[in-house]
Amino acid sequence: MEHKPPSRLGLLFGIAMILALVLLDIGLVIATLSSPIDLLTVGRVLLLILTLPTMGVFLYGLVGLQGARYTVDRNAIIIHWGAVSEVIPLPNVEEILQGTDLGHVARFRGLRWPGYWVGRGRIDSVGAVQFYCTTAVDHQLVIKTRANSFAISPKDPDKFMDLFATQRGMGISEELGQTLIQPQILHRGFFSDRTAGLLLALGGILNLLLYAILAAQYSRLPYTLPLHFDRTGVPDRVCAPSQLFTLIALGTVAWLVDGVLGIVIYRRFGERVAACLLWGAAAGLQILLWFAIAGLIRI
Repeated sequence: MEHKPPSRLGLLFGIAMILALVLLDIGLVIATLSSPIDLLTVGRVLLLILTLPTMGVFLYGLVGLQGARYTVDRNAIIIHWGAVSEVIPLPNVEEILQGTDLGHVARFRGLRWPGYWVGRGRIDSVGAVQFYCTTAVDHQLVIKTRANSFAISPKDPDKFMDLFATQRGMGISEELGQTLIQPQILHRGFFSDRTAGLLLALGGILNLLLYAILAAQYSRLPYTLPLHFDRTGVPDRVCAPSQLFTLIALGTVAWLVDGVLGIVIYRRFGERVAACLLWGAAAGLQILLWFAIAGLIRI
């Protein structure tokens, strides 16, 4: 049988935050297009970029919340939350604690907003706890096993406890292992490789700083910049300062392409060295762009 957590508050708050971020993005776009290019322009664009993964986080949480449920049968309690499932065999359950007896949650790490708790925290009377909840601690249940503890929030905790007792009394029909089922992308590998992450981030940071430096210097640049000189030292090729942003944008595209290819090579084929070489090349290209832009605007 299935028990769902109360989801209305979490859904409404998540949707409201996404709408607020969309309105913020519209305001940032309008302000950017109607203002002269300066350092504030880079700040607005950066804030705009940061709102996109933030919206992604809220969307990910909403998808998980929409399909959240707890199932109980004679073999296991299964927590379904989006693409993640925790299989807890009934013989592994030592006890289920009422939230009123739990106390304060400390050191919580994960996603949390009104009506949404997913992550890890610590309760003094229990220890480390994995939370899959939508209510305050007082209305949660904590499933204690030999290895882990899980906090859940069924709409009717008493009915959940009655169902658990009934199913446990029937005895198991199949022996299961305690299992975490999650998408392959969340497994250990690239996302736990610090060297790979630093190389990938380095190219992005260098590219972003180029935008900031050019924007900060833009107001003092002449209408045209010399790109090439003939044998007598006279400029024979010039460009407008705005075209330098196109040059940096090409560096951005190169970083994105190398980044995506590197992640595919790393995760699908397990070629860590080849992936790191791609990300290193992307960072090296940004350094070359630094020298080129610095020479043109005379930093």
